[in-house]
Amino acid sequence: LDVDFVRSQFPAFQTGESKNWIFFENAGGAYVPATVINRLHHFFIQHKVQPYGVFALSQSAGEEMEESYQAITELINANPDEITIGPSTTLNFYVLAKGLQHLLRSGDEIVVTNQDHEANVGCWRRLSGNGVIIREWRINEANGELDTGDLEDLINDRTKLVCCTLCSNLIGTHNDIRTVADMAHKVGALVVADGVSYAPHTIPDVQTLGADFYGYSTYKTFGTHQGVL
Repeated sequence: LDVDFVRSQFPAFQTGESKNWIFFENAGGAYVPATVINRLHHFFIQHKVQPYGVFALSQSAGEEMEESYQAITELINANPDEITIGPSTTLNFYVLAKGLQHLLRSGDEIVVTNQDHEANVGCWRRLSGNGVIIREWRINEANGELDTGDLEDLINDRTKLVCCTLCSNLIGTHNDIRTVADMAHKVGALVVADGVSYAPHTIPDVQTLGADFYGYSTYKTFGTHQGVL
């Protein structure tokens, strides 16, 4: 790894107080490289208009939006009509929960964990007001990990969603979402996977991941403050 080359891609490490930093706060939000800054500069100078309009600049703005969607779909091996980009993963999961709310009935069950970030817990717990039962998949207190054997005891034919993180933002453990998905799908449940803490380490192939919904934040992966679902 050419560390000097990597650092040279980030203007923040070329000047000012952060010039000599070794930055360890990427989990909270990463600095962006020059390519992202240049792209934003191009947008604000050239294409800060409503996209998909009737005039040429508006049409080209729309085309560049499509290019961004295409780039993300190629990165995670999704289809362009399968993704949405929002302000954050927290808000994206909230909107997802509101969208699925009308499909859930009183007595249906959702599994959440006590290892997840609030983004993939709170929005589902709020649905308990509609009679949805929230079941908590708890960590093994000896090692902080989630045991799929415990999940097997929680899911049944009333389970509609299993919401789990790929990588804990608390202790960094990695969960086997493929196994979780296989277990959930056997009872007809869908899987919502939080990839925010995992994406900086590995961008997964969503076609083989197994999850029905996968979210991550671009600002944790050297991009702008947005979330992809």
